[in-house]
Amino acid sequence: MTTRQRLSSIREQSQDRLPPPIPKPGYEIFIGLLAVLSVINLVLAYLPGMPEGAQQIARFMDAPLTVVFMFDFLRHLALSHPRRQYFIDERGWIDLLGSLPTIFPILRLFRVLRVLRLLRTYRPRDIFRTLRRDRAATALQLVLFLVLVTVEYGGMLVLTFEQSTPGANITTGGDAIWWAFVSITTVGYGDKYPITTGGRMVAVIMLWMGVALIGVFSAYLANSFLRPSAADSDEADPAATPDPSLEPAGTTAELVAMADDLEVRLGALRAAIERLPVPDSEKPPTA
Repeated sequence: MTTRQRLSSIREQSQDRLPPPIPKPGYEIFIGLLAVLSVINLVLAYLPGMPEGAQQIARFMDAPLTVVFMFDFLRHLALSHPRRQYFIDERGWIDLLGSLPTIFPILRLFRVLRVLRLLRTYRPRDIFRTLRRDRAATALQLVLFLVLVTVEYGGMLVLTFEQSTPGANITTGGDAIWWAFVSITTVGYGDKYPITTGGRMVAVIMLWMGVALIGVFSAYLANSFLRPSAADSDEADPAATPDPSLEPAGTTAELVAMADDLEVRLGALRAAIERLPVPDSEKPPTA
């Protein structure tokens, strides 16, 4: 086997060992974070000693998570060809069990298995490197997750401060969730508002998160609409299309060429050494 063939074989074997690239890594991380959040909600909703209002909020927030998980399962199933590849080979049935409504709350633990599979297949460093390539979508999904966390736990905190205060108008889990959504969207109807110092501090955090959400969402839309597509760039500047014949050789091709050159030089050196006269001291003795 020549050096070129050996290098080609090593390259093919290394590519076979590599996992496939992560499709939409920001979206997969977003779904994984939601899975962890749903498990935390499961614990809060059924933990003995938790206030009734906090348990109400945890169960309420689990409803939209169920819709997101079911959409995610149907999306993966629709994009899989054949369907069996995702449902059986990639264990999509586990995602389906984890997407069922809260009448089977313990099944949400199956969603965490997807996060563990992702971390086991890809190293965290590779995941973060992939996320950096699509920073706009990653930032939007991260802010959306933080908004959900802020709405849920901000509602729990403000309810803790307000529900036992005389004259307060945020006294139930429903009141707290309504106030949190209204505050984070910066609408502020004024029908529900905190009157305690702790509740107002939570309100400041909610308003800041609302401003951040609007800013990131506006930047994402601007980036999506104003970024030229590849076809538009080619039409605007035909000379910008690279000529394949002028592109530099890849790293593998350079290594193969260097190995071939070294093999030729070593062969020539070996032949030259064989032509050298043998010293008298190294000649075998004659009988």
